[in-house]
Amino acid sequence: MKLIVLFCILPLLSTGIFFVPKRNKGLFSLILLVVGVMSSFGLLYESISYGGDYRMQYSAGFLEPVFYVDKLSALFLTLLNIVSVTAFWYSTGYLRSYEKKKTATELSLHYTAYLWLYCSMSGVILFRDTMTFLLFWEMMTGATFILVIFEGEQKAKLKVAISYLVQMHVCLFVLLAAFSIAESSSYSSGFDAVADYFSQNRNYPLFILFFIGFGIKAGFFPFHFWLPEVHPSASGNVSGFMSGAVIKMGIYGLLRVVVCLPLSPAESWERGDLFTIALIVLSVSGITSIYGIFKASRQKDIKRLLAYSSIENIGIIGLGAGMGITGAYWDEPILSFAGYTGALLHTFNHSMFKSMLFFGAGTLCKSTHTQLMNKMGGAMRTMPYTAMFFLAGAIAICALPPLNGFISEFILYNGLFSLLSSIEPARAFILLFVVLFLVLTGGMSIIAFTKAFGISFLGNSRSPENISAGEDKFMILPLLLPFMMMLTVAFFPFTVLDLISGITRDVFYVENIVYYLLIPSLQNICIVSSTFIVLVVAVWLLRKYILSKRVVVHAPVWGCGYTAPTPKLQYTASSFSNNLEKLLIPSKNSETGMEVIAENDLFPAGRKYGNEQSMLKKRLIDKFLKEINDKLSKLAIFQTGKIQHYVLFALLFMALILILSYLNLL
Repeated sequence: MKLIVLFCILPLLSTGIFFVPKRNKGLFSLILLVVGVMSSFGLLYESISYGGDYRMQYSAGFLEPVFYVDKLSALFLTLLNIVSVTAFWYSTGYLRSYEKKKTATELSLHYTAYLWLYCSMSGVILFRDTMTFLLFWEMMTGATFILVIFEGEQKAKLKVAISYLVQMHVCLFVLLAAFSIAESSSYSSGFDAVADYFSQNRNYPLFILFFIGFGIKAGFFPFHFWLPEVHPSASGNVSGFMSGAVIKMGIYGLLRVVVCLPLSPAESWERGDLFTIALIVLSVSGITSIYGIFKASRQKDIKRLLAYSSIENIGIIGLGAGMGITGAYWDEPILSFAGYTGALLHTFNHSMFKSMLFFGAGTLCKSTHTQLMNKMGGAMRTMPYTAMFFLAGAIAICALPPLNGFISEFILYNGLFSLLSSIEPARAFILLFVVLFLVLTGGMSIIAFTKAFGISFLGNSRSPENISAGEDKFMILPLLLPFMMMLTVAFFPFTVLDLISGITRDVFYVENIVYYLLIPSLQNICIVSSTFIVLVVAVWLLRKYILSKRVVVHAPVWGCGYTAPTPKLQYTASSFSNNLEKLLIPSKNSETGMEVIAENDLFPAGRKYGNEQSMLKKRLIDKFLKEINDKLSKLAIFQTGKIQHYVLFALLFMALILILSYLNLL
């Protein structure tokens, strides 16, 4: 019954949004979502009560869906439910200002797409046969496209949405090809067929195909080009939902494929393939993490900065998965446990703090009417709660204690350093590269988010809009939900790690004894973190008590001799990261263009300055698309504009089909 509610009744009831008054559309949508969330948690409870993996096969016409729930499904469905409720709740406040700008139909379509996106992602997680999985995958793409074009009257944003749609269909075709290859030598379907294929054939060619397909959705380098374009173009409520949940479907699919690999030495058909796969995942993930955070540190647009940071964190999750595969090949359960557990926990953590960061940025951009950090500044005075939530997210994403990002990356480091002193030099060399990727990523994360918070919220206002900026409680209260999840992982990590260690044991078949080796370290971390928080609160209360008995005088800060400082004297987003850019100039991957002023040009006319941020995209994607467009444009010869020619083309096509059918070629 709960399946019917989640995948049949809820989508049908969502059409009722079109008949609800404008002011109640958000509330009605939220109620429907809560019904869906309760149904999905009911399915999880039933599977847990069942005592293990819960599998059921149905027959629905040409579809034979295989419903499957295990602990990996439970984690991703829990993640989806938390982010979905937060996004819907946030949307009720974010979209109120659009009630005058948008028609009732546009708002209804937006909320309906939200619900269909939730249902489709639930389907991706809960079904494992090829047809049903890809059907929900395609529904997920369509619903996301509708959400992204909410402000499609702006041509630039519409162009980005169409580009996203094209790239997601490339992703779909790659996955369809991969599943087709897997099913060509198996009587089963979906991920069952993938497991059968891996047990009988070379592993890495098919794995690479799946890695490309799911990597496009997740945002791995070099399949990431859609992500830093779509996130800034989407409205603030959609960006958080996409970064917190949608891109995680790529991670879910990739982990499902990893589970299908013959990870046990006794089951491996070709051990060399497993090592090749491990090196591919580690290399691509390491490059993804470094590239993502370097690009993030250079951005002036706060949402684009967060988008590139998502690419970086996808790379960190991939490093964990690569560590898990490497540990399986080396038969080192410590490395496998730390890799898989750290990757899964970081997936959960990233969904919490990145959705909160995007929602905070959405509130900031909506209030200041800009996404450029160089036009912000001083927002902490007028938006204190948004600033505090954003600061908490920034600390967490930089993996700094005492918040949750530190816990997941600590597990990765713990697994790496536990082996470095006891394994042979060649293997230690590989692990040192992983450590190097994590260290460089962590250092540049601090630079990027110090800039994001400092330029946007601190200092003096750079534009009049910042002075009058404010925050809406309906856009602040939803942030409490991911924030509470962050605190739970930070101070009570075992509540989440018990579930995740169960996934590592039951799904990836890694010995759970390693989990107990982490307990003393994590307990000490929790004690130190709690003590630190108590001391900070105690000092703050003491300061407040002392100042309450004194007359506090406010005066301008000494301006180093400047009597009339202006906002232009502050750091800008560009100048803040200028030294990092000079250090990494070979990999800057951009070019600037400016018309030079000649020496004898006494009265120069206006000049234009241009900066191309992604030359890689221009050379790899745009050039390829231009060549395809040039070739396709030659087919315009058939567009004669005469109806009789079009009828003739149709008749010729039908004749061709009949001939091929007669010759048994179809």
